[in-house]
Amino acid sequence: MVVFEVNEVTLYKMGVGWLSSKASFTDKEVLFPVLVKNQDDFLKTFKVEVEGDALLSSIAFDTDIAKDLELHYDGNALTSLFELLSGSSVELETKDEKKLIGQLIGYQELETSSDSDVPNLEIVLVTKDKKILHLNSNDLQSIIPIEEFYQKSLLDQMEILSKSKKEDVKNLKISFTDEGEKVVTVSYLTDLPAWQSSYRIYSLDKENAVFELWSIVTNNSQQDWIDAELSLITGLPISFRYDISSPWIIQRPYVKRPNQMGIRVMTPEAEYEELAEPLAPMPVAAAPRRVKKMAARAMADIESGGYIDDESYEYGIGAAESAEVITTTESVSFSLKQPVTIKKGESALLLLHSMNIPKETINIFNKQQHASHPFKAIEVENVTGYGWEEGPVTIYEKGSYAGESMMKRVSKGDKQIIPYLVEQDIIIIQDESSSTKKIGISLSGQYYVETYLNKKIFKLEIDNKSDQEKVIICEIPKQYGFELDEKKLKIETKETPNYFRARLVVNQKSLTKLQIPIQKKTSESVSIASISDEYLEDLIKLETITEKQASILKKIKQTRIEKKQINEQINLEQTNLNRIDQEYQRITSSIEVLTSQGEEGKTRAKYVERMNNLFETMENKRHSIEELQERIKTIDEEIYKLLDKL
Repeated sequence: MVVFEVNEVTLYKMGVGWLSSKASFTDKEVLFPVLVKNQDDFLKTFKVEVEGDALLSSIAFDTDIAKDLELHYDGNALTSLFELLSGSSVELETKDEKKLIGQLIGYQELETSSDSDVPNLEIVLVTKDKKILHLNSNDLQSIIPIEEFYQKSLLDQMEILSKSKKEDVKNLKISFTDEGEKVVTVSYLTDLPAWQSSYRIYSLDKENAVFELWSIVTNNSQQDWIDAELSLITGLPISFRYDISSPWIIQRPYVKRPNQMGIRVMTPEAEYEELAEPLAPMPVAAAPRRVKKMAARAMADIESGGYIDDESYEYGIGAAESAEVITTTESVSFSLKQPVTIKKGESALLLLHSMNIPKETINIFNKQQHASHPFKAIEVENVTGYGWEEGPVTIYEKGSYAGESMMKRVSKGDKQIIPYLVEQDIIIIQDESSSTKKIGISLSGQYYVETYLNKKIFKLEIDNKSDQEKVIICEIPKQYGFELDEKKLKIETKETPNYFRARLVVNQKSLTKLQIPIQKKTSESVSIASISDEYLEDLIKLETITEKQASILKKIKQTRIEKKQINEQINLEQTNLNRIDQEYQRITSSIEVLTSQGEEGKTRAKYVERMNNLFETMENKRHSIEELQERIKTIDEEIYKLLDKL
């Protein structure tokens, strides 16, 4: 039996790997084991290289699709069997050793007791003498299919079911054109655990540290990796799953038979029942081809203590050897110089790179992270020549464990602050005060705008109880719209996407006070039509408005005075109208109780005359009020016309 041994492994960060396996043999056909779950990835990405006179002929694999009948296994063996054999001739044997031969028509489920999980089935059998029998499945001892077609179908389905239950590896048959000595390398993409980055930083002195990049690699494939070349790639190439192994059944249009002979089939639009056009297959991504010079050059750089430049990493398209070589800056490859052995089911921790890097020890305070103490941290600069991926980092001081942290991705050339220890010798108290002050009024169309200055001051008391001078960075969370008040800021401060950072040096055994002022301007706009006369007078006196604006505001003021006078007149007329109406109602009540005879008749006549005069007066008052209200509407329109001119 030919055994392919893994000789090269390339791992990516997004959970896939590129495996290469090699074997020497003379056979014309060999079996290559592939995990069932990875079969599609193999078929869409594989590459076979042959050293010798033979050429690759084909790769064959089992689709596991039944050709005749399919056993729909639903978890109950008996119902699945009846489903398969319905319509066939069978021989039944009951528990009392009675034999029956006939055609199995079908079955139905009967009600069972609530405490029983066994299905109660009734089958229908038609015997040779045309008798229809109803038999309970619990009375049956055996059932034997008589027809060879159903016997073979049952055996085929049992074989498929057995294979699916006990085997998760498929042997793909690789065929070649000739026999003879040949060396074959099979490469393909497969699911593999993403390799993980882990860092070590050993502090040497105040300005230097040793940086180490380690990786954790896991082999969960079906083969051991014995003395294999291992490369770890930081890039994220696009990769996807695609069902390429199962048959693609294309639905064809169905043409109706003509109702009359001699009539031609109509056009598809008129007569066909067309199904939706099936989608074209997705383009399959070509497997990346790793240029051989990459490993040697990268490892030479690592050994010399230098960095790996971007020119060391080149990729081409595996399907075309003559394709243009593309240099990428999106990924870094680490190719280990010595072969690596990782057996299946094992993981390994591998050192990828080690070099000196610059660093500075600082303390960083953020009240949201700790209420009263800063974190001791180191600020390191990435001079390795490649980006650092996200991962855990452990800090060592004087050869001993000092703390650890999670490091975000750091691009080459960037600096990163890594907090790893709560500095308990430094106590920081942070308070906050705020104030708001109106700083301006201006006109904007029909609106006046008030501008306010909002200030916040973060007050910090830093008590350094240690015997050493400390560098402290105080982080103040950024708030929407606020900026640093540069005029009142007396220390070095930088702005990050999320914080204002104030940096200062605190002497040993000392108490230092610090203020970080921030401010922002806000504005509120109000329609001039709705402001008070006093505020309008203030606007007219503003030095920031033009003569034209002042003239319009004065006209608005005069018009509003007229409007105010008319409103006063309306109120007066309305008061008089209410008084007259009250008298009118009183006289009306008196008339209702007086008769038209004698003295009461004379008094009643006077009241009627008075009532008529009051009614006429009220009508005049109402008409006057309506005219005044119309004048108010006209004044409002005049005011808005004046506002439009601002």
